[in-house]
Amino acid sequence: MKKILKKACSKYLALVLVLLLVSAVCLLFSSRKSGMFIDEIYTYALSNSDHAPFLIDLKNGEMVGTVFTREEFFDYVAVTDGEGFDFGSVYYNQVNDVHPPLYYWLFNIVSTFNRNTFSMAAPLLMDGIIYLAAVIMLYKLSLLLFSRRQIACAVAVLYGLSLMGLSTMLMIRMYVLLMLETVTLAYFVALQMRSPSLKNSAAVGVCIFLGLMTQYYFVFYAFFLCASYIIYTLVKRDFKSALRFSLCAFAGVGLLLAVFPAALSHLFADKLVSGANALENLGKLSQYAFRFGRFFGEARHGLKAAIYTAIVSVVILIVLFRKLKLRYKMHELSFDSLYIIIPAFVTFVVVAIISPVDEARYIYNIAPIFVLAVGFLLYLIDSAVWVYGTDKLRYIALAVIALFSLWQARCAPPEYLYPEYRYYDALVSQHSDAPCVYYNDNRFEAMTQDLLQLLSFDDVYVTDKEHAADILDYVGESPEFVAYFDISEFWGSGYKPDEIIDIVLSGTDYTNAELLYQNGLSATYLISK
Repeated sequence: MKKILKKACSKYLALVLVLLLVSAVCLLFSSRKSGMFIDEIYTYALSNSDHAPFLIDLKNGEMVGTVFTREEFFDYVAVTDGEGFDFGSVYYNQVNDVHPPLYYWLFNIVSTFNRNTFSMAAPLLMDGIIYLAAVIMLYKLSLLLFSRRQIACAVAVLYGLSLMGLSTMLMIRMYVLLMLETVTLAYFVALQMRSPSLKNSAAVGVCIFLGLMTQYYFVFYAFFLCASYIIYTLVKRDFKSALRFSLCAFAGVGLLLAVFPAALSHLFADKLVSGANALENLGKLSQYAFRFGRFFGEARHGLKAAIYTAIVSVVILIVLFRKLKLRYKMHELSFDSLYIIIPAFVTFVVVAIISPVDEARYIYNIAPIFVLAVGFLLYLIDSAVWVYGTDKLRYIALAVIALFSLWQARCAPPEYLYPEYRYYDALVSQHSDAPCVYYNDNRFEAMTQDLLQLLSFDDVYVTDKEHAADILDYVGESPEFVAYFDISEFWGSGYKPDEIIDIVLSGTDYTNAELLYQNGLSATYLISK
């Protein structure tokens, strides 16, 4: 028993240290997350509201002239007494949204165990567990491809501490689960390359089904990866494996359509996230250069430690080949790993062109595969005769990579922390006893973004530009009230606060307007006498 424990410790000590390091950094940044952007709030609402995907559905399609109570807002985003495990409501909400329901089902389960709570703690814990599972799967995939524990640990720490990886974990959205499914799919395809079997092919089909049930953009890497494997089998002339694999892959797609047929209507819908939007972006040739530059910049910034490690590796390889003409002792899957890696780069090109918005989250799921390419370069160096078998040097290199990754995490904090929300909350709390009025043109987007602050008020009255001064019955004799203005021309009403404030001040006893704060969708003012 003592020998077994000793062997296990020597085998997995480096991985355990990597996981502890990644966990500590995840916990640190989770504690610093102060707010959420609109899509994260939608995650709560779509998972926990009772057959009401959007705020406007709480008012039967007409918000203007109505009052939202704090209880209505809270019930919209949280599981309350008498609710829970309402998978049918989640399904309904997602049919009326633009995404499949798997992540939202998981979110509803977690919320059910935290009834009457609206906080970021439980969702971040769920995302953190999924993230660590993905780091472990990436380690397993690297170990399968390269047969070097130190390289597998290097890949795990380069991704686990990357800005892009940590941002994926901190965003309370389905992308962290999508990333786990992407790495898992790559693992089973690599396993299928080593040991073709019905079991491994079936696992690929299940991965495809789960990935598509999480986010439709999973289809791109899955398609190119499966096509890559088919090419691999044709080169090997293994037609039986190709046929079996193809049937299982298509079965995964078929299962999606059977379980969630709304996927087809989402594909052809005229919405921002849809097949129609993708085709429209595909036709905008003039935007290609900008989009490539934007996504490349996001990847370069988000995977700095990995990219710098890759550059150093390439320099070392060039020097070694020129000076020493080294021979290599290769593992059988060494160059076959390119069948796993190259599809990620092809996916990058496609997603950069057709994504609904030019934001890095649409490539979050393939970021681990980019880091896997760095593992391949490390493998080439490690396989050279001059370093083969030198464990001490490998652990030194791993320690350097881990320290460099940790330094990069310190220098470049991840996205989605929103430290400014502490300031917003503090300002609103000073005036939470005052009435609150929201000016919009029956648009719910900006209100959803502001929900964290709106929950501070007992209730919120919604009006529009046409009835700007028609608020006296609501505000009564209050010496002040807080006014939100929906200012986004793309996502909302596009109101100009100054115009509406002039109407209010000229038609009431109120004389002063002070800007409290402004975000991308709304501006918040204190109106006083």
